[in-house]
Amino acid sequence: MAINARINTTGSIGRAIIKSSPKTAIAADTFAPKPNVSIDEVRGISTTGVENGFTLVFNSTTDNFEAQPASNVAVNITQITGGTF
Repeated sequence: MAINARINTTGSIGRAIIKSSPKTAIAADTFAPKPNVSIDEVRGISTTGVENGFTLVFNSTTDNFEAQPASNVAVNITQITGGTF
């Protein structure tokens, strides 16, 4: 990238600072965002059998988040770190 600059001065020394932005691509040229994605379309999340009041819980055996009743989850909580609830 070439930058041409011309500085006009009348009796004093002029100064120009030209900086280039270190922009990088964060997505492939073929990337096309998809608006309004449902949670069922997200990889690694299973909503099989989901009902009102369920929550997503990570299953380390399957490496997926799975929908489970909040009452089942509350029984297994031994400690919450990161705030006051």
